[in-house]
Amino acid sequence: MNVMLVDSDSENIKNFRTYIRTSFPNLKVVGHFNNPDKDIIAAIKDMKPSLIIADIKFFGGVRFMRFKEVHDKFPDVRFVVYGTFNDTDYMKRARDFGVIDYMYRPVKPTELARCLNLALGHFKKVDDQKQSSQKLSQKYQDELSHYETMFLRRLAEGHILNENEIREAMTYFQIKLDPGYSAAVVHIDHFRQIALTLTESEKHLLIFKILQGTKEALGEWQSLVFMMNFHSVAVLLGGDNTIADTVAIFEEVKQAVFERTDIRVSVGIGRTYENITDICVSYREADAAFRYRNRMGYNTVIPLEFVEPDNRITYRYPSDREERLVYMAVVGDYDYCKQVLLELFDALAQGGALPEGLLPKILMNIVIRISRYISEQNLPFANQVMRLFPTAEILAVKNLEEGLTTFDKALESFCNYMRAYDDKKFNRMYEDVKHYVKNHFSEHFSTAKIAVNLGTTPEYLGRVFSKKEGIPLFEYVMRIRIDTARNLLKDTDMPMEDISVRVGYEDVKYFASIFKQYQGMHPGEYRAGFRATKDQTEETLTDSEINAQ
Repeated sequence: MNVMLVDSDSENIKNFRTYIRTSFPNLKVVGHFNNPDKDIIAAIKDMKPSLIIADIKFFGGVRFMRFKEVHDKFPDVRFVVYGTFNDTDYMKRARDFGVIDYMYRPVKPTELARCLNLALGHFKKVDDQKQSSQKLSQKYQDELSHYETMFLRRLAEGHILNENEIREAMTYFQIKLDPGYSAAVVHIDHFRQIALTLTESEKHLLIFKILQGTKEALGEWQSLVFMMNFHSVAVLLGGDNTIADTVAIFEEVKQAVFERTDIRVSVGIGRTYENITDICVSYREADAAFRYRNRMGYNTVIPLEFVEPDNRITYRYPSDREERLVYMAVVGDYDYCKQVLLELFDALAQGGALPEGLLPKILMNIVIRISRYISEQNLPFANQVMRLFPTAEILAVKNLEEGLTTFDKALESFCNYMRAYDDKKFNRMYEDVKHYVKNHFSEHFSTAKIAVNLGTTPEYLGRVFSKKEGIPLFEYVMRIRIDTARNLLKDTDMPMEDISVRVGYEDVKYFASIFKQYQGMHPGEYRAGFRATKDQTEETLTDSEINAQ
């Protein structure tokens, strides 16, 4: 492990170097840095240390900014720092920026040994984690087929609708399907009765046999076969196959599976689509076609086109987008909702003429889901939903154009109502935060603590304050403290130590450093400068009074 020493005292550097060489031969001091005016970043790049042992005072009043700068650029580098008892708070806070531990000056060999052993333990842990990560990466590669199955399931179920995302995933998994996409469901006949006689492992083995039998039977056909659950296997086919070809393929699959497993299966087949994003539509159709076996008999191959040649609405409708619409409507994001609404109506338009009464039923289902979601969130205006979504008008819509206009108008009104409610809640939270900070700014600062007291989350609290005030909450608290300190310095003779405690700093030196960062001068200089200005003003006023007389 490479060690870099940072101190303006050359004697300290010499002593540290000697001790490390004699007591820790597995550590190597690669160099030292002793000039605060030079660029420590460049030195770290050159020496490439794993550990830096540094005098905390070397970094002056901007020590945290310097630690943060180093930590941001070299996140793997760690520090051991040393200073006086007055520097304790600094050294503790520096843990956020890669400091492992700290020591007090003059540094005792036992303390240095303790810190170096802690550093060695830290880097050993890091090395172990890297090795573990490499092993995990290898195991991931070994288990890649499981992730491929997860992707294919999500694709079939319609959870992935972005064409670029689908193609990127297929490239990653080295999957090839030519345009002309269709899906099929291979289902074990009478599975419930069969499962009663099987152990859990035998159930697993059964569906595995069906999976392997289906793959082998498809042979050279361009296909992807994966397990959907314990009783069915999904197949995605590529290439523009005719319905007759597809039926013939799965008649062979059905027979081959029976010969290999002595188990009868039924097959449902979806329509063929040119767009890869329609794989999920074909899968929904295949699943529906399979359910027709109750009418057509078990051990059958049924294309949906044979039993529902005109139904192109139900299976194309993006119900998952409707779910997102419901959520974002309650959030009040009208622009997003309008986009989703257009997608829903576009999907309905692609299906051709709608059955009578279907559109009002779909729109009222959305309204009911919004109302239910509001009730589940315990929001105090569930009774407003039906007022903002006029039921009579929605039930009376006759076509897509009329339905879109009516529902869009109601949706906009609802989203505006929700935004107004959210703005009111937002403003109330902002005022509550300011009131809390005004009365508690001298206490130990913690966003989590404030959030608990105000009954919210730190994330929401931070978002509220940053949006309303334009600065982070932490920065606001610091400004309140400094403003209060300025007033106390100007208007009272209170000792510096008391002012420091009054504004939330137990260490007067740390307070002075923070004050200087914000005000550009030491608190004592600020008080002296204000007094001098005040005396000069009073003297000028007195002269003016004399001249006036």
